[in-house]
Amino acid sequence: MAIIPSVVISTGIAQHQVGMAEVQYKSQASEYANFHAMNTENFLGETVGRLEMLATFIQSQHKNLNDVKNILQETTGKDPRFSGFYWADTNGDLLFSTNPTTNRVNVSDRSYFQQAVSTRKTSVSDAHIGRVTGRFIISIATPVVHQGEVKGVLVASLRFDEIEAEIKSYLKDEMIIVKDGTDKILIKAGSVPGEHSAESSMRVAMVPWKISVFIPYDHDHIFWQNFSLNLIILLTITSILYLSVQYYLLKIKVKKEKAQTEIHKLELIGNLAASTAHEIRNPLTGIKGLIKLLSEEYLDKKAQAYFEVIQTEIDRINAIVSEMLVLGKPTAYKHNTYNANDILAEIEPIIHSEANYTNVEFLVDYHPENLPVSCVKDQLKQVILNLAKNSLQAMPHGGKLSINLEKQSDSCKITVADNGVGMNKDQINQSFTPFYTLKKDGSGLGLTVCKRIIDSYRGTIVMNSIPSKGTQVVITLPLAGEK
Repeated sequence: MAIIPSVVISTGIAQHQVGMAEVQYKSQASEYANFHAMNTENFLGETVGRLEMLATFIQSQHKNLNDVKNILQETTGKDPRFSGFYWADTNGDLLFSTNPTTNRVNVSDRSYFQQAVSTRKTSVSDAHIGRVTGRFIISIATPVVHQGEVKGVLVASLRFDEIEAEIKSYLKDEMIIVKDGTDKILIKAGSVPGEHSAESSMRVAMVPWKISVFIPYDHDHIFWQNFSLNLIILLTITSILYLSVQYYLLKIKVKKEKAQTEIHKLELIGNLAASTAHEIRNPLTGIKGLIKLLSEEYLDKKAQAYFEVIQTEIDRINAIVSEMLVLGKPTAYKHNTYNANDILAEIEPIIHSEANYTNVEFLVDYHPENLPVSCVKDQLKQVILNLAKNSLQAMPHGGKLSINLEKQSDSCKITVADNGVGMNKDQINQSFTPFYTLKKDGSGLGLTVCKRIIDSYRGTIVMNSIPSKGTQVVITLPLAGEK
């Protein structure tokens, strides 16, 4: 109940967090690729700028080929990025080289040279093997134009290892691969990524290169770290929920068992009442008659006081037996349909009389429509009278008692409310328990009988009370004809 849902949810969350980590690494790889591409372009741009400045200087200073030679020889070695400088005519013949050459070299077949001559703008080649040095280089051709005519082309060899060193100098934990336009790998540097890595690529504008960046990450570490953390949290939460549910179910079970015990107790009382009530009433009738005869024979005040006490106790026993009869078989009577307004109207004078005697203000609120309920009239009267009697006894110094009739949907609602001493929560919970009473001379069966009667009518009886503020009892009965 706790482990399996926690494992499943933790797995889902961990996979989601791995996905989020992949997105973050992908974004980081994109930033790195963009940085390396921009850095490479800046490096090439700065190199081209220096060569163009040199070409401008040659254009303004040279008189003949010897002047060009002198300028190039003086420049050689000052910038480590350049492995050599060359001066070529428009036909592609190298007229001068800062690197020694044994054979005549012509570069007219090189596309970068043709582009420089035709566009009269600097052109950068792709990486290739130089014909003079035999090294892996990038050639940069800048035409020298005088009065609209190309006088020659200044060619420089850019050392490829300088570009590679420039890129490697900015490496962190990523791996970088540089490919040319034919997808050939030119540079591969950095730590080799493992099974999982984030990749992003960026094009270089000045040369047909694609720079790809790979950032490795530990997929399993991210997954298990998040899985473990989420599992601990979820196990704690689900365990608390599981224990809460178990506690709630246990409370329900205990409540049901308690209700079942009360049912068994009522059944036991009912069986006891059915088998003994009549046997008790018969001798009580005889005792009552004899006491009456003796009271007529012995007129002494002391004797009369004793007879009165005996008579009162016999009446009390008889009342308890009557309540036990109702408690035992409340459904043994034939139900008829009566108007709840009429039933209350019949017992209103009795309650008024008791209320006046105890200095209690009594209010009755009838419903303007008929409220037909299926019941035994005397039993429903007994319920209302019993509740009213309890309310009056709860207000020994006066107060207010109200009985209200309402119609709610398909039900009749009878509310008996007072502003007496009230009850606490524990007392309310035990109020319908047989033989539980707060009265000194009570039997503890009054409310139990009321509930038994209302239950037999398929109704409900609910009690709400606040100590020192009063009690409200709400009876809900289905209207006649409704199932």
